Amino acid sequence: MALGKISRQLARLRDRKVKIFGERNTGTRAVVRMLRAQKGVSPGAPGYKKHDLDALENRINEKLEGFHHELFSDALDDIRRSRLGGHSAWKHAAPIVDESYAAKKASVLFLVRDPYSWIAALYRNPYHARAPLPDSLEAFLEQPWLTVRRENIAPILMSPMELWNAKLRAYHAFAAAAPVPSSVLCFEEFVLNPVEALGAALTGFGISAKGLEEAAEPTKKQGIARDARMHYYKAKAWEQEISPQTAALINTYADWDVAAHFGYLRRDPAEFSADK
Repeated sequence: MALGKISRQLARLRDRKVKIFGERNTGTRAVVRMLRAQKGVSPGAPGYKKHDLDALENRINEKLEGFHHELFSDALDDIRRSRLGGHSAWKHAAPIVDESYAAKKASVLFLVRDPYSWIAALYRNPYHARAPLPDSLEAFLEQPWLTVRRENIAPILMSPMELWNAKLRAYHAFAAAAPVPSSVLCFEEFVLNPVEALGAALTGFGISAKGLEEAAEPTKKQGIARDARMHYYKAKAWEQEISPQTAALINTYADWDVAAHFGYLRRDPAEFSADK
């Protein structure tokens, strides 16, 4: 092995570990990319490819496509992730406290998002959805959601809003029980000023944010341009996607006790004006 490669591997072992947990559409990809580019920091996302599964993966890639390929690939990912735990868990998982966090001297950063904004985003980008997408956000809220096993929550939920509830409950419980420091990064702050928001979180962990840079565009395929994204969230344009009836449903399904722990409050449905 080349000396330079060995030196880089040793340097990564000395990096401060910051484990990211966040539900879909909370900025996890951008945060992980920024941390990977930051000197002296590691987001703790180990490779989990196992050669004993190569033949199975190749067969899936050769014989399946579209939704069925995605379904089988997700099941394979569940198998891989089942061999890992704690600090190596999936970023969208409900975290479980174990000895790996203390062993790695890791800090844990939870990414959270306003429930109204989040459910509208999940409807636009329904990652891992296993049912046809309804014609309205209101109908989406009342459609059951089939989870993936690596999420560490119930296999079927009454509503996709339960994803938000379950993950935030898990974050709150983890923060109270884990033997390592944790903090919360609100999507609303991060999306408008990524460097300042993430930098403040790193500083709170005693990690230097010097040289921290915004993630290169885009972090996702077909992602919107930076200026358009900034305008969208600064103007809170997502509010125009929610009708009073939908807001009332969100109020019914969201766990407002856990929401309050993260600074999110129930809103009057009359504040929203989208057509049903």
